Amino acid sequence: MKRLEYESLNERLNCSGHWHFDFATKAIFWSEGIYKIHGVESGEFNPTLECLSSFYSQFELESIKKTIVKSIEGKSLIQHKTILTQPNGKRVKVECIGEVEFDADGNAICLLGVMKNITNQEDIFEKLKLLSMVNYTIKVPIFFINEKDNIVFLDLCPQLSNESSALFNHINFSITDYLAFKKKAKKSGQIKRSSISFDNYNSVFDLSVTYEADEGIYIWIVENVTEAFRKDQQQIISNRLALLGNTFGNVSHDINNVLGVALGAIEMLEIKVSQGEKDISNYIDRVKNAIDKGKDVTGRLLAFTRKPTVKVIEFDPIEEIKENKHLFKQLLLTTIDFKFNFNNVKCRIHFPQGEFINILLNLVLNAQDAIREQGLIGQIVVSTNINELGRLEVNVKDSGIGIEDEKLSRIFDPFYSSKSVNKGNGIGLANVYNTMYKHNGEIRVSGTSDLGGAEFVLIFKCDIDIKPSGNIERKVEHLNIKTKSVLILDDEKSIAEFIALYLNSKGANTTHVSTKKDLVKQLSLSKEYDIFITDMILPDISGREAVGLVLDKYPDIKVYSISGYIAEEDKMWTYPVLRKPFNSKELATFLSN
Repeated sequence: MKRLEYESLNERLNCSGHWHFDFATKAIFWSEGIYKIHGVESGEFNPTLECLSSFYSQFELESIKKTIVKSIEGKSLIQHKTILTQPNGKRVKVECIGEVEFDADGNAICLLGVMKNITNQEDIFEKLKLLSMVNYTIKVPIFFINEKDNIVFLDLCPQLSNESSALFNHINFSITDYLAFKKKAKKSGQIKRSSISFDNYNSVFDLSVTYEADEGIYIWIVENVTEAFRKDQQQIISNRLALLGNTFGNVSHDINNVLGVALGAIEMLEIKVSQGEKDISNYIDRVKNAIDKGKDVTGRLLAFTRKPTVKVIEFDPIEEIKENKHLFKQLLLTTIDFKFNFNNVKCRIHFPQGEFINILLNLVLNAQDAIREQGLIGQIVVSTNINELGRLEVNVKDSGIGIEDEKLSRIFDPFYSSKSVNKGNGIGLANVYNTMYKHNGEIRVSGTSDLGGAEFVLIFKCDIDIKPSGNIERKVEHLNIKTKSVLILDDEKSIAEFIALYLNSKGANTTHVSTKKDLVKQLSLSKEYDIFITDMILPDISGREAVGLVLDKYPDIKVYSISGYIAEEDKMWTYPVLRKPFNSKELATFLSN
């Protein structure tokens, strides 16, 4: 009795049942599960060969008969999939597995088998097959992996051999990366990453992970796009060089102006000194002002060149725009009123960081060209907001001539330009469109806006209200320089002497050196130091190495650094940095913060 209960439970859980057919009596036995599969009640229906035609079409019956005959002749298992129609009209996909029982003389005496309702399984299979069919023509590997990390539905992926059926044979990420992607996909349903790499961009992949919750299956689509990525890099570099040409044209003009002012002031200073004039402070101030302006120009140039990366990373786009605000103004005419409106947006996106600014610069320069079509005076506004779908929108609108309706459909076509002759080749917007599309973004355009000209909208998937990126905060305690002993390292002797002279005037005791040899020699002495100020880039030693040597002897010393340029990879430098060139006021502020 207990065995029958377990059999009944097994049938209910697996949507299955067992059956028996006697060749001599033509009698058919169905278990309770078989009745349920056929949609009839066991007490109200008696299964016979004649009644099977009410469930199966003539074609299906012939197919079942051929399968049974083949099994009898070959004395093999019966395996057959078919479709039956219940009395209520519902179609059910079933699979039968059975065997033929023979007597001692080899005559078939009965059929024994199991039938299972596989409707849901087949529907899932068909859905997954359609998903995989998308990738057949381009041979992109697709993997169906269950919750236990086992490959399923391998027959859906004929492009995979048994040797290459493992996901890790196609993408070189770690177990940690794999589990992280699973977690994100299960949480959001789907996660996509373009141009992602796990080996410093020696190999690059487009990756999509979709979680089918009903089936408990992760669908991994992996495409190695290393070669395409290399070509994209070349195109990006080409675009960047074109933009650099525009930038350098403006920067060289500003630098020449700065040099002209400084040179003129110095020559006037020389003349006045030779004439014995004592009040020369006015000319000294002119030189200082010129140097300050030159510092501002080089700062803008460095801001543009320090982020050439085309790697897809996670970053705060609003902070990226803020860091490059001056670059936009540098490239625009002074007659154009340029404004930002960030609307307190706080989010992070996955995108090539350098390309984000390039795209925005492209749209802003196009807006300037549209304004110049009708004059030199105009307005450009860049604004950001989170739309109703939780995506970041970056709007660029201008007061230019706008775009006619008939031209809007072609605005992103390669080599098409709505500008006047000799004012553009149309490549820029095509590249913008391709970059946005490639990295799961969108771009929209309207021919008119409330400013009168066109409006472009960049749309990015984003993570909103997440924690800050985790950059190390640089905290500097209040410092009283008087009576302090200061060690200064800079290969430019004039800079080291200037710092020493200024600090001496404020009551400090200073020692300055210019080489690694002199630094080591100074550290060998018994003198104590409270503060160490070092250049970050020197001919014979790095700032990091110099700090290490000093800290070995003076573990509690205060460390400050100065530099004309800090590369992207040096962002983890934890000590405060003063940018060159600097004046005495900036040095005082730097050391007293």
